[in-house]
Amino acid sequence: MISAITGKLVRVREDRVTIQVGGLFYDVLVSPSTARALAARREQEVKLDTIFYIQGAPGGVGSTVPVLVGFLSEMDKEFFEHFITVGGIGPRAALKALAIPTPRIARAIENADILTLSSLPGIGKQKAAKIVAELKGKVTRFALGIEGEAETRAEVPVAPEPVDEVAAEALEVLLQLGYKRQQAEEMIRQAMAKRADIRSAEAIIQEIYRSTQRAAERGGG
Repeated sequence: MISAITGKLVRVREDRVTIQVGGLFYDVLVSPSTARALAARREQEVKLDTIFYIQGAPGGVGSTVPVLVGFLSEMDKEFFEHFITVGGIGPRAALKALAIPTPRIARAIENADILTLSSLPGIGKQKAAKIVAELKGKVTRFALGIEGEAETRAEVPVAPEPVDEVAAEALEVLLQLGYKRQQAEEMIRQAMAKRADIRSAEAIIQEIYRSTQRAAERGGG
């Protein structure tokens, strides 16, 4: 399995990039959002987290084709893996649909924002409703992501030894999403103060998300 690739970015197209590793050139499928983020980095060394799969049915008509899909961060890769669990959305269809940053799509799912989801390439109202039905409540932590910081998210160090294991797990998630340590620790402290019954990192992240949504609504009103 190829889980990541590092090399010189030599070509960027709408749906794929070419990365040179030594004397080999790899075509890596990417989303439109990732392609835009990489456009200014031609001839530079880049690292992409990847998913490797075989396209085509073994033993069927025609040959099978190895495919490499690339992401700017491990978090984007994880979101993609959630996204393709929705019935009727395969890897290529999912990549085409990811035309806007992952956090924005995740927020649309958590808010049941059918209008935003149905505007994604290849996703109509019926499929948008199916995405919400199957993923709402499962992508909260991605909804908290900070747009435009995918490359730095992947390089954020893991938190040091925790005082509380659950809080430490939530802190690691927030650091990977691009939050500063002090800000993340304060968000966790406030979430745990509001909810004494919290027993998991996922519950902390969900409480933080609800708090940010309430704050955004107050600010907009």
